Amino acid sequence: MNSAGPLPITFLWIALQYLFLGSADLFTLAGMMEFFFTEAPQSMRSMATAFSWASLAMGYYLSSVLVAVVNKVTRHFCQVPWLSGSDLNQYHLERFYWLMCILSGVNFLHYLFWACRYKVPIILIEKA
Repeated sequence: MNSAGPLPITFLWIALQYLFLGSADLFTLAGMMEFFFTEAPQSMRSMATAFSWASLAMGYYLSSVLVAVVNKVTRHFCQVPWLSGSDLNQYHLERFYWLMCILSGVNFLHYLFWACRYKVPIILIEKA
């Protein structure tokens, strides 16, 4: 598909991804910091902060691993990887972004599962 015409994908695919994932990172980081400062003992607060930043860094690293896995799997099943080649017009970014939407939905359900099961420790209830 080496044409000079418009592509079937618009910039809104990327804009929406950055809007949702950026917002998710913002709210997740703020929530993690609040959780660590209220739940962690005083002596472990700095370590908890370091864990929150390390988890964010690990997530960014795993996103590059996800791209490699998607390329390997799609090369096996489709003979042409979704995210590989020298021409960006031949990529299947729309499929990748749908995959990211699905994974984000699964991640949200995973969060809801654990958030609903979380109980506030009795020590914090007694302090209030």
